[in-house]
Amino acid sequence: GLRPERDFKVECGGFSNRPVHSLKHVPDTSLLVTSGPPDSSLQIWQVSAEDSDVIKPVSAITTENGTGQPWAKIATISARAPWVLHGSRLDNVQVTEIESRKNVYVSASKTSEELSGLAFLDCNTLLLCCSKGELYVADIRQPQSLSEAASVPL
Repeated sequence: GLRPERDFKVECGGFSNRPVHSLKHVPDTSLLVTSGPPDSSLQIWQVSAEDSDVIKPVSAITTENGTGQPWAKIATISARAPWVLHGSRLDNVQVTEIESRKNVYVSASKTSEELSGLAFLDCNTLLLCCSKGELYVADIRQPQSLSEAASVPL
């Protein structure tokens, strides 16, 4: 089994001071993104060099109306720059550049349907799945491009 000080090192009493419901590695980087209650903000972590094995918090991405929202679903990509796709509802989906924390894409949807999952299909195309079974595809080059791909009746 794992043993403290031999297999891992705990700094400041623990890994995170808030629940982690989703953790994603940003491809081709040493960055991790986590999300979880009590709001829809994201935490950015950096895995240190191999000789130290320490994971340190580096920043946070706060979202508008983050308080009271369910925790954000997340996906990552590193095509042009390290990006994170995040949101808890169809009308608050965003793509944010991790290093600058600037929004690359903000959903134009008026529907507040809760998301069950989301993914990058490629660096320009997003797939969004709602809790009631609807699938949507969005092209980040065209902010108004959200279109329903499929609807599965319950």
